[in-house]
Amino acid sequence: MKSMGEVLQIVGNETRRRILTLLSEEPHYISQIAKKLDVTQPAILKHLGLLQRAGLIESFWRKSPLGAARKYYKICDSVGIEIAIHPKDFRVARRPQRMSCPKYLKMERAIKQLNEEINRAEDVAVKAAKARELMEMADVLLSCEDYEKGNWNCENCHRITSLRKEVSQIILQVSEGDIGSGLRRLTETINQLMSGLLPSSAH
Repeated sequence: MKSMGEVLQIVGNETRRRILTLLSEEPHYISQIAKKLDVTQPAILKHLGLLQRAGLIESFWRKSPLGAARKYYKICDSVGIEIAIHPKDFRVARRPQRMSCPKYLKMERAIKQLNEEINRAEDVAVKAAKARELMEMADVLLSCEDYEKGNWNCENCHRITSLRKEVSQIILQVSEGDIGSGLRRLTETINQLMSGLLPSSAH
């Protein structure tokens, strides 16, 4: 991670802030970012390079159902910087990072195992059953009160719960007979979930 001054200089650029806003929602690949921000791909690539070298984002490859694997970008561990500007005081300080949510840490292995089982399963009923188990775990994380209190870094909990509704709709789609499309959406959604998770190690 670069110094606080360097980080502030990097995020001082409006386009890079808009990129970080997009990546805070979910991982994106270059052409997605360029289209949403109406900026050329070469320009986006330069901004991504700066953000990556600063340790603010990282890249990974994800297989596409429509063709070759794509390179996605996502935000790294959260960075807390506090700026205080008062008549008699000016401070820029790194804010202590919170430890990862213990509720998520207990469930992380089970969640990843479910993801692997969903991808391996060939039977539609098995996939749907495993997806329902994932939804039940999401319900547990949705009840995480520590997120609102700010005691822990619970971003993983809310990344999972944010996809709960979509998984529910996919299961309904499969049960109504649209198996092929439903399974493709399910695989894409679960892979999005797993690749978007933040590292669970304490900071």
